[in-house]
Amino acid sequence: MMNDHRNHILKKLPERESRLLAPHLKPSMLAKDAVLYEAGERIKQVYFPEEAMVSCLSGTADGESIEVCVVGNEGIVGVTSLFENVTAFHAVVQIPGLAYAVSCDFLQTEFGRCDVVHRVLLRYTNALLLQLSQTAVCNKFHSVEERFCRWLLTAQDKATVDFIPMTHDALARVLGTRRASISGAAAAFQRSGAIRYERGTISILNRKQLEEDSCECYEAITTAYEPPPSTRRPVSV
Repeated sequence: MMNDHRNHILKKLPERESRLLAPHLKPSMLAKDAVLYEAGERIKQVYFPEEAMVSCLSGTADGESIEVCVVGNEGIVGVTSLFENVTAFHAVVQIPGLAYAVSCDFLQTEFGRCDVVHRVLLRYTNALLLQLSQTAVCNKFHSVEERFCRWLLTAQDKATVDFIPMTHDALARVLGTRRASISGAAAAFQRSGAIRYERGTISILNRKQLEEDSCECYEAITTAYEPPPSTRRPVSV
């Protein structure tokens, strides 16, 4: 049986575990801006993104929010349900595409029953915690330009795309800054030839420049996971 999943977690599973899981995988096309969970909501199913990328945001009582981590084809949206069924995050789809939904109850059973699944999910959870902590450092200490580059590089890695459907308003919300700051950063990188921005879509033209202008947080977060695949998939908006 050939495992042709793009999701790294599903791809790591041995053939026996893949066969057991396959009947429980429900294909789901995640739409742009779809809300998967609200903070404080009970998690009933988790998602293994194949193409989509999901932002997890934390907010204040005044309605302000900031992105604390993103999940793409390297992992699972809702992995905290293995330990607590209520999520602390608002999860929203930033890049649309295919994901597989699985019942939270089933995944909890497999996590307790199967040593391979247990190890793979714990390893991923450890990497996710590193991403959470490094993102907090990045949001506090690094410039908008550095964070802008970090976010674009991460999005490209996790959804394997070159064309990212993201407005300046949306980027300002996830990075916790003013729209004017994002517009200024985008204009500068467009003038330098690193990106092209049009009609709510950011095209990455010079990845090397973005890597050079990003902060060390991008590399720190990336090395917590396995290297992303080199294939790129365009997104239609």
